[in-house]
Amino acid sequence: MPEQPAYLIIFFYAFQVFFSFIANYIKFDIWVVDARIGINQKDKNQCVCNIVILYKKQTVRRHVRGRAVGLQYSKVFIVSIISLSNVSFSYDASNVILDGVSITFNDSEHVAIVGDNGAGKTTILNLLAGDIMPDNGRVVRNASVYMMRQINASDAKSGGERQSSELARAFASNAAVLLLDEPTNNLDYDARQRFFNKLASYPFGVVIVSHDRELLQQVDKIIEIRQGKIRIWGGNYDFWVAGRRAEQENIYSKYAATQKEIDRLGATMSVAQNTRQHHEAKQRKEITNTRRSRIAANALKGKSQETEAKRRAIIQKKLTAQMDLRQELSGQMQDDKIKIPLPSKPFYGKELIHISGLDFGYDASCVLNNVNMLVCGGQRVRITGKNGAGKSTLLKVICGVLTPRAGTVQTFGKIAYLDQNLMLLDKNKSIVDNIADIAGLSPHDAHVIAANFGFRGDSSNKRVGILSGGELLKATLAAILGGANQPDLLILDEPTNNLEIKSIAILEDALNQYRGAILLVSHDEMFARNIKIDHTVQI
Repeated sequence: MPEQPAYLIIFFYAFQVFFSFIANYIKFDIWVVDARIGINQKDKNQCVCNIVILYKKQTVRRHVRGRAVGLQYSKVFIVSIISLSNVSFSYDASNVILDGVSITFNDSEHVAIVGDNGAGKTTILNLLAGDIMPDNGRVVRNASVYMMRQINASDAKSGGERQSSELARAFASNAAVLLLDEPTNNLDYDARQRFFNKLASYPFGVVIVSHDRELLQQVDKIIEIRQGKIRIWGGNYDFWVAGRRAEQENIYSKYAATQKEIDRLGATMSVAQNTRQHHEAKQRKEITNTRRSRIAANALKGKSQETEAKRRAIIQKKLTAQMDLRQELSGQMQDDKIKIPLPSKPFYGKELIHISGLDFGYDASCVLNNVNMLVCGGQRVRITGKNGAGKSTLLKVICGVLTPRAGTVQTFGKIAYLDQNLMLLDKNKSIVDNIADIAGLSPHDAHVIAANFGFRGDSSNKRVGILSGGELLKATLAAILGGANQPDLLILDEPTNNLEIKSIAILEDALNQYRGAILLVSHDEMFARNIKIDHTVQI
């Protein structure tokens, strides 16, 4: 028999002893009927472990080790686990995704994995599903698993239907652990609510990768991935945000205290330097004005210099340690705030969009029928409706991309359109060149705007085509909102779809600084609330 991990053997024996004690002395009718471990012969990197606890007699059916069996007990508890043990994974030597990660998932908790784009969230799901193997470490798996992959669809209606169908298949699997990658993408409001209800009633484990904050509110635990490491937060989205905020406040407080100590040590070093110079001048004067021998004077001077040198070395050592600490704290500080300048002129205060009797369709189909809508300056309007109702189509008609069959569409003032794929910028140009072109600014002014949006120094010369999702969002916002000549109306089509949580927060901050009108299509309820939508149009 292959060698078994010692810590698992100890764990299972302890488990059996514990429940035997309960059965024999507390008189609960409980038995551990299966507690085994071994090595998966098909994959030597996988341990197999299984514990089944049965309580009271009655026939039930349950999938155990992948097959349906009849058991004479009223309730069957399968203590099933999937875990990563000291797992490392990289796609190439320069791109380490996971570095010595250990984490366990069971068949009762609903857990979410969060992190920046590219941090390794989907990689963990693929490891748990067995689709990829770790470079180092071990995957322990005994639970049945169902993996639902992320669905990317250009058409919202078909994408929503596929997403709903895949979710129904996942829940029907009754797997001990569901692995769901961005499960709310493409879902409209009604489909999202059905998914939330189904998730809440699912009795087994679920591991979710998502940036949907409404969904993250409903999990038991959040696992954050950053720079190849994981951190476990024992609560939902609000718990995680509060914890991160407290952590950042503590880091800022430590940074301020460190800077204060650096200033103090620097002043002490300066005083020590001045004192040394004063003593040397005094000793030279004494040698000149007295008959003290030069040998005795030099000996005294040497001793004094040695004492001062030791004192300065101690101060310098402390100063260096504090400067290193400041550098470390600086790397932990998250400064994602952006600065929207005041506009050079008042925003347009009258009608911005006036739609009357609008009809639109593709070939013989009718998508929009007799649509009437009015948007005025300063309003924040959200267009709602089911997938396929024509929300994004209406935005394209307003922007002049599509031509209506009938009716009139009138627009006034300056309008900017931000789609979910952030296609506004030229990928072959630098950030600062895009800002200069779109906002009509000089290179100097474009550099100032880039700095206001976090692109300082050489980073403003990055080519747009190599930017991360969050960087691309900030660069796009800089081009649209960074100048003084801001649009009177900003049109947003599902802007949070492809953004990680940090980037969504940046977008919300920018839109709350912006004082113009907004026309929004989005399924993200929390985003709509946070940017203070005050009008809703149903189509």
